[in-house]
Amino acid sequence: MKFKSLAIIALGLVSSTIAFSQEAKVDSLNVLDQRITSVEDGLLQLKKLKISGYIQSEWQSSQIDVNGKASNDMKVGAGANAAELANAVANPGGSFNRYGVRRGRLKATYTDFGCTGVFYLDATEKGVVLKEAYVAALDPWAGLFTLKGGVFNRPFGYEIEYSSSSREMPERSRIIQTLFPSERDLGGMFTLQAPKTSPWNVLKLDAGLLAGNAIGVDTKGKKDFIAHLTYNKATNTFKYGIGASMYSGSVFQPTTKVYTMSNNTFTAVGDSASNKNQYASRKYFGFDGQFSIATALGLTNIRGEYLFGKQPGTSSSTSSYNNSTIPANDYKGTNDIYIRNFAGGYIQLSQDIADTKHTLTVKYDWYDPNTDVAGNNIGVAGSKTSKADIAYSTLGLGYMYRLNNNVKFMLYYDMPVNETSSALSAKGSDYTKKLAANLVTVRMQFKF
Repeated sequence: MKFKSLAIIALGLVSSTIAFSQEAKVDSLNVLDQRITSVEDGLLQLKKLKISGYIQSEWQSSQIDVNGKASNDMKVGAGANAAELANAVANPGGSFNRYGVRRGRLKATYTDFGCTGVFYLDATEKGVVLKEAYVAALDPWAGLFTLKGGVFNRPFGYEIEYSSSSREMPERSRIIQTLFPSERDLGGMFTLQAPKTSPWNVLKLDAGLLAGNAIGVDTKGKKDFIAHLTYNKATNTFKYGIGASMYSGSVFQPTTKVYTMSNNTFTAVGDSASNKNQYASRKYFGFDGQFSIATALGLTNIRGEYLFGKQPGTSSSTSSYNNSTIPANDYKGTNDIYIRNFAGGYIQLSQDIADTKHTLTVKYDWYDPNTDVAGNNIGVAGSKTSKADIAYSTLGLGYMYRLNNNVKFMLYYDMPVNETSSALSAKGSDYTKKLAANLVTVRMQFKF
């Protein structure tokens, strides 16, 4: 009887041990499953986040013209110092060179449920500045509309939105830099485009209301309207696109004086008292086209844009406002408004050399800030015209080598030519002859 009792107790202990072992295994499996699920969730979140960017290290050498200025496209380093200017005066055609980080971009993009958030910074030796910060949401029903708000590229033409990391030349055209400084603006925009599976996907419309101050703070109640309609088509060997843009905005008039052109002269318009605290019209129109084809010679790219319209500026500048020129002086009433009709654009040819990693580029761009006056009529006494009304054209020649998908090298030579006037001969504003301001750019870029 005693042996039977001991046997029953032993059997119970063994059964309990086996049951406990089985429960422990089940608990371990549950914990492992929870950990795997947690890792998967983390990976899923990471897939929604994309970190990208690029760094452009640059050396530039520019001639110093008779007015002590370097090329419009010399973007790195500081301007000529006193000794360099003195040397330029003593030896016309002198030059100076500078090193710098042209762009140090870091971009974070998070996408979830058809919505995207973007935060984009530019860090160089000159400091850290905001380039983009916006939220975009795609309609979840038809996938036709995208609404965007924040700081983003202005939807005008082609070159503004074409990334600096992909371009075959160092800088955008003079007219783009003048009318759209910083390329970006603050506001809201919607995009209308059919899904990729639709035959209507070839059409795209971007339209928005923007502050009109580049990346500066919003300073006026009136907003600027901007729109870009494009048609793009592609096959296995070639693709092409055409587009039309418009910009309808305004510039605050801080003083009682507003001038327009008449018979080669700026004349005051309207009742001077009623001009103050009103808005001057700012209207641009543009047409753009792109064509590329792959042949035995390599990939050929041809791009071009033409812009014209009306630009409110000052007596000394036709540049639009940006974050460095907005408020103070203009809104204290020290700058009169000068309204000019303008025209300009560019045409560019880039040719890959067969199947190699080499590309050659030639580009011609021009900008006439005041189409109502030209040549020796600019700067005539009493006309109120000035160097701001001088037209420019630039011929650029470039070579690019792509080491791999991340690294490329660029060599580019800019040759700007200015309009001349015998009436502009003052020291520091001498435009009686062609100015020497050619520019060499050597760039190394790493993209990730």
